[in-house]
Amino acid sequence: MIVNKSIVGLHIILHESHGLLAGKIANEIKEVYRPIYWFETLIAISEHDDRQLDLNEKEYLSDLGVPMDFTEESYRVDEVMERMQRILRTSGNKSQWIKLLISYHLEFIYGPLKNKSKRILAFFQQQASERKTILKHFGLTNAKAKGYYEFLRFCDRLSLILCKDETPALERQLEINTSIDGKTFFIKQTEDERLIISPWIFKKEKFELSVEERLLKDTQFSSLENFKESLLQTMPQSKKWILAKE
Repeated sequence: MIVNKSIVGLHIILHESHGLLAGKIANEIKEVYRPIYWFETLIAISEHDDRQLDLNEKEYLSDLGVPMDFTEESYRVDEVMERMQRILRTSGNKSQWIKLLISYHLEFIYGPLKNKSKRILAFFQQQASERKTILKHFGLTNAKAKGYYEFLRFCDRLSLILCKDETPALERQLEINTSIDGKTFFIKQTEDERLIISPWIFKKEKFELSVEERLLKDTQFSSLENFKESLLQTMPQSKKWILAKE
């Protein structure tokens, strides 16, 4: 989950909502940039983080009882393995194309752990083998398919920047990433709080995006159960942005 702190409390965005925002971003991009198997790609983008978080799986509170942002989590090998297997199982049940894109994404996220764990290294070696079979089925090279995956990576990264309020003030530019068509993308905020993306790859010259967040006025909890109850009983509210062409 994404946890932002302010003077009024904790602003929590669940990973499922972040994924949905990534899907909304994808749907606004010009058709010329879209990967093949568009509907399956859109599903993969919208659901790419749906099974990352499991409040029954581990402790998501710090020693002080404060909910932790996903960037503050520590990973155990068995947790990572269970998480990746769970995600790929569901993806493969839907579509081999979705499984292919999610497989690339899992390696992007957890690939650095290969140097720390033989189990994770073996897992990704197996994934590389499975991807070869899927690529042969679709008649694609690995390079071509990874190019399509870059579309997902752009949407994911922009969604995270928005959810985590990372856009700097005073019209300073922040690099999003180098992804779609090998282009490097940037974001900045104007004085009237519009968000400018360059280069502009969207269908409209201006559009609105939104995500659901839950505002918890309590910032510490006595137990995970207490936190879960508070989270689930809090009605989400919309967090909105206007994206525009400069």
